[in-house]
Amino acid sequence: MLAGVTAAFLVISLISVGNEYVSGFIEGCIIQPVQRLMCNADPPPKSREELENELSRLSEENCRLREELAQHYDIMAENEELRRYFDIKKQNESISLIPAAVISRDPDENFFGFVMDKGAFDGVELNSPVVTEKGLVGYVSGVSMRSCRVTTILSPEAAIGAVVKRTGSVGVISGSTALSDSGRTKMTNLPAGSGISEGDMAVTSGFGGMFPKDLLIGRIKAVYTDAFTAMPAAEIEPYEDARKIQSAAIITDFSGKDELFTKEK
Repeated sequence: MLAGVTAAFLVISLISVGNEYVSGFIEGCIIQPVQRLMCNADPPPKSREELENELSRLSEENCRLREELAQHYDIMAENEELRRYFDIKKQNESISLIPAAVISRDPDENFFGFVMDKGAFDGVELNSPVVTEKGLVGYVSGVSMRSCRVTTILSPEAAIGAVVKRTGSVGVISGSTALSDSGRTKMTNLPAGSGISEGDMAVTSGFGGMFPKDLLIGRIKAVYTDAFTAMPAAEIEPYEDARKIQSAAIITDFSGKDELFTKEK
């Protein structure tokens, strides 16, 4: 009874003080504590359907993030590969190339040809040059949509115009069975009195439009007279060992491409 009277007296006193103070009292002593209590209370449990939807959303988000991360690493790897060929691009800005990986080798192939993981879908064509940052490896001799076959400069099928940098002597790079196992090739059709010597550098001549000019090929290891033509010839040690490479770049375009060379259809 006394408590009730006291409460009534308190309310009457507050009303007499004024509405502003009443509002402040109600907000500070009643409303705010109730709001804090509601905020700190545990949220109502989610239904099974809500939980399944949330799980599905998180799973999709996780897959998307994994794909983005994989693409990021792929781009980083490709950019790193392209950096390896900076000197080639700097020397000839018209060159367009794509990195590729060796995916198989034919054990019965005597000249160390191989298959790479880029094909027509990526812009690869027959006779596209194949290089590393060290030098010429060979050319594309077969193309499918997603892969290509490469014939190396160790093969007798290669017929690549070349020039000895020091003397300007022009010849043809073509492999042989006798040299291929040691990773070497040869340069024939050299003019008499060419003046070439051991240690000279051989590069592509650019004649015919199949290869850009001045791609590194190798250095002369020995000079001799060709038994069939009685003309000077040279044994070439390539700057890149085609027998061991695991990746290379395929040149898809360059200034002067196909200028005098008619591609095989």
